[in-house]
Amino acid sequence: MAREFPEALEKLVEVTEAKKPLGLDVPADSWVANALIGGAAMYGNHNDKLNIDFKVNRLAFPEIQTMDPRVVRIAPGKNNEYHKHAHESLFVVLKGEGEVRVGDVWSPVKEGGVAFVPRWIFHQTRNTSATEELVVLAITDFGFTSAVLGDYDKRTRLAVGGSDVKAG
Repeated sequence: MAREFPEALEKLVEVTEAKKPLGLDVPADSWVANALIGGAAMYGNHNDKLNIDFKVNRLAFPEIQTMDPRVVRIAPGKNNEYHKHAHESLFVVLKGEGEVRVGDVWSPVKEGGVAFVPRWIFHQTRNTSATEELVVLAITDFGFTSAVLGDYDKRTRLAVGGSDVKAG
């Protein structure tokens, strides 16, 4: 049985097979961003009971299709949600120090450190500093994954009752 692909995925394949560069009419300075400044606000959550306090901003580059770079800011001594999602993630620590939990294993990270989170693995990031914010560049393939699966991201957020979040 032949599988039908969503229109968004067909568009990605079409653009890729065309072998034509995207963004030819985009100003050159739009290809560069300062991750420490961040980008457009996406979401955040504050929950004292679960020690959650974080914000996420998207670095929106023109013509970006498969990657989805996000800047995650976690308050001193706090963490983000313990959650899973369909996209892969690379976490690059830009500022501060903390721990990344992938599955049941916590690993220390600090400025310059990189952690990988596979698809559908529960994970969480914790800021171990009592005074400094933890800033992480999260590079995901959300664009590709959402082209395949549709809008699944709301299931991954505790603040909206996401089914792919659990108490850490």
